[in-house]
Amino acid sequence: DGIEIGKKQGIRIGIKEGIKEGMEKGMEKGMEKGMEKGIEKGIEKGIEKGIKEEKNLTAKAMKTKGLDVNLIIEITGLSEEEINKL
Repeated sequence: DGIEIGKKQGIRIGIKEGIKEGMEKGMEKGMEKGMEKGIEKGIEKGIEKGIKEEKNLTAKAMKTKGLDVNLIIEITGLSEEEINKL
């Protein structure tokens, strides 16, 4: 009887510890994946912002030089409204 009770308690304790360890490792992996995704998204957004800023600077310089708005649209891909705001 005592051995059986001990086995059952040992199994319960082992299961609890296994679940706890599994959850900790799972959370750690989840955090790592989340950080990786966050960094990846941040880099993408930064690149997009840089490209947009460069287009704006190019369009502004072209506008200052008196180039036709339609030509600026064709070269930069910006809309007429975006160019007019520069």
